[in-house]
Amino acid sequence: MKSRYGYEVPAEDPELTHVGPGTPMGELMRRYWQPICLSGELTDLPRKIRILCEDLVVFRDNEGRVGCLDSHCAHRGTSLEYGRVEERGIRCCYHGWLYDVEGQCIEMPCEHPGYADKMNVWQPAYPVYEYGGLVFIYMGPPAKRPVFPIYDIAHVDGRDDVILRGMRLWDDHGVGFVRDCNWLQNFENVMDPYHLLMLHATNSGDQFGSALTADGAPDIGFEITDLGVRYRFFRALPNGNRLERYTECILPNIFLVPSIHEQGTEPKTRAKATELSWCVPVDDEQLYGISIVAWPTRDGEPDPHWKAGTDTLTSIRPGSLRERPYEEKQRLPDDMEAQEGQRTIAVHALENLALSDGGIVQLRRALKEAMGAMERGEDPPNTWRDDGPPHPVETHAWNTVIAPKSQAAE
Repeated sequence: MKSRYGYEVPAEDPELTHVGPGTPMGELMRRYWQPICLSGELTDLPRKIRILCEDLVVFRDNEGRVGCLDSHCAHRGTSLEYGRVEERGIRCCYHGWLYDVEGQCIEMPCEHPGYADKMNVWQPAYPVYEYGGLVFIYMGPPAKRPVFPIYDIAHVDGRDDVILRGMRLWDDHGVGFVRDCNWLQNFENVMDPYHLLMLHATNSGDQFGSALTADGAPDIGFEITDLGVRYRFFRALPNGNRLERYTECILPNIFLVPSIHEQGTEPKTRAKATELSWCVPVDDEQLYGISIVAWPTRDGEPDPHWKAGTDTLTSIRPGSLRERPYEEKQRLPDDMEAQEGQRTIAVHALENLALSDGGIVQLRRALKEAMGAMERGEDPPNTWRDDGPPHPVETHAWNTVIAPKSQAAE
């Protein structure tokens, strides 16, 4: 027996887990465009957000331009979440200072005409970019701002068979509703295929009912890609077919999960993931998930019968409900219980990583190498500034189903 007496819990690993300004991971995250909300969430009211330990306000003025400003008015600190959205910007509720989407104060109603120009006040702001139904901001050094990359999943130029939709990953369709823990715990979960077999197929019941949880031990391995890390999951299926599956983490916080509903009944080659998802730190102890979904169309409209790749109904997966009885959580734990139960911030010094954790090890190593490149003055991976990124950027996550006697996919 190892006595619990005198047991001390060491500190978490701040290099990988802390995301505030000036921290290694926080500075790495700020070198990328990060999604903050759905385009459709910007109505006639401003929206307060918190990302990477910073409080901001995002709004769309009445001419359709989007701005993202520091939340506290440069006059006397009132929160702009209570401001009024107008044609030319957002007006503070307290004394009416009006800021445009770039952050410049263009009106001071309580002062003499022309005084706003004379004072030349600027509210701190971040650059904004809209794509695929999401609003993104860049929070890093202005001189290091990268081109916004278009990944192949979200590249729809010349296509009429899909449209892009922005979705809040845990509001619109549940994958465990993980929220109240460090971002890395959730991101690492993507690179942990063994939890599919234990948590989702055994302890929670068979939540997917797909080829992922068929009988027989799968062949699992981990690989470095030009974008990050992926795992391979090969399984011989009872019907004689073979499933070859790849799930990818793109540095620093994008993940691609091909359909978890794959039944393996019909041969197919590289059925790619249909969702480009971000695991976004709110701060060191909370996160949110948000996605661009390539949604198939029917007669020019989103197909109402199609389900996004990671979508699971609560009738199949009750763990997708955030609020449920404690005893039920104990009997049928899901991602939320498993990940939030690692402590609010997991303590890496207490872990005993084994061979099955190879993907976790590779992912942490890749993140540390990215931080090292940044600290040396280099551009971190997956940032393009001069000539821009490849168009589109090729990703590496898909399901392949191989019939008997056919050749293996590449």
